[in-house]
Amino acid sequence: MSRPVVVFVLVFCLGAAKLCAQQTSAPSNSVPIATQTPETTTSPAPKSSPSHDNTDELIRELDEEASANNSEGPAGLVPYTPGFNASVISTSQHDSTSGWSNLFTPNVAWRFGRHFSMNAEFPLYTYLNVSIVTGQVVVTGVPTNTYTLETKNFQLGDTTVAADFEIHPNFMDYYFTATMGAPTGNFPYGLGAGQYTYNINNHFEHSFFGFLAPDIEVGIGDSSSLINASIRKSFVAVGEQAHFQAGLNISLPWFDTTFSSEAYEDMPLSTQTVTTTTTKGKKGPVKLVKSTTQESIGEDNGFYNSLDIPLSTHLTLGGFYNRSLRNREDTAGFSFVYMLRGNRSRNTR
Repeated sequence: MSRPVVVFVLVFCLGAAKLCAQQTSAPSNSVPIATQTPETTTSPAPKSSPSHDNTDELIRELDEEASANNSEGPAGLVPYTPGFNASVISTSQHDSTSGWSNLFTPNVAWRFGRHFSMNAEFPLYTYLNVSIVTGQVVVTGVPTNTYTLETKNFQLGDTTVAADFEIHPNFMDYYFTATMGAPTGNFPYGLGAGQYTYNINNHFEHSFFGFLAPDIEVGIGDSSSLINASIRKSFVAVGEQAHFQAGLNISLPWFDTTFSSEAYEDMPLSTQTVTTTTTKGKKGPVKLVKSTTQESIGEDNGFYNSLDIPLSTHLTLGGFYNRSLRNREDTAGFSFVYMLRGNRSRNTR
C-alpha cells in the first residue's frame, strides 16, 4: 500500500467522523429523559444493552468493554471525554531468547469528539540485551556472522502516531486505527524498522451479558512492531503483511479487572527484512543472520493474554504473556501505567 493511500485513509476518517457526529447528534427514536416515569428512572438498564447515544459516560463504558482494542495499554489512555490526556507506561518483560528488558513509554492523546481521537508515543528502552557481531564462521564455503548478547541502556524505539475512528451501533462496536511509525529507533539493534512504516487495523466487538466481549481484528501493514505495541518482540519484520486476531475480553467482578485472551496470525505478503535482537532469532535460516529477504521469514502466530487491574483512578497494573508457536518463544512481563486524566468512575476497593 503506497503512502498516498495511507494519507487518503486518514483524511477519509476525518470526514467520516464529522459525518457520523452530525448523524448521531439527534437520534429520531430516542426518548427524552423528562418524559420517563419514576419507575423507569429508578431501574437502570443493564450494561450489556446500552442505548448508544453521545453521553461521556457511555463513551467510558464502551471503551472499558473494548479495552483490548488499545494495544498500547489499558482503556483510558485515550480520554473518554473530549480533550487532552498524557500517560507514562513502564514495562518490564522477560523474553525466552534475550532475557530481561525494560521499556519506558510516554504517551499523549487527544479526543476530538464522540468518534475520533489520536495518540502518539515515544518508546525508550532503558535496559535490554541486543545481539552484536563478534566474528565470522565459514559454513559450506559461505562466511556467516556470529553474534553474542550485549546489554544496552537508553535506546530509542520508533515513534508512532495513531488515529482512531470508532462507531457504536446497537449490534457491534467498531474501531478503525491507522498508525504511522517514524524511524527513530536503532535499526541495527532490532529496535526499529529503519524506515517510515504504517499499519491499518479493523476491530469488531460485541458485548454479551455486560462482561463478555468476543472480538475479531483484521489488518494490514509493513512492520511487525506496529501490530501489538504492548510487548517488545525479539525481532522486527519489515515488509507487507496481513494480520488477524480473534479472542475474548472478560470484565471480572474484582477491582474493575479486565482479562483478554487472543489468538493471532501475522502473514507476510511480500519479501521481508528481519532484524533481530537475539542470537536465536527466528527458527531455521535466520538463526545466525541479522537480516533476510525471504517472504516466509516474517510469519508469526500464537496466543496473547493480558490482565489489567486499576489500582486507583490514575494508576493501572498490567500483566501479559505471549506465546509464539511458530518461533517457540515465550514473552511475559508486567507494566505500571500512570494517566494524567484518570477514570473518575474507578476507585480502589
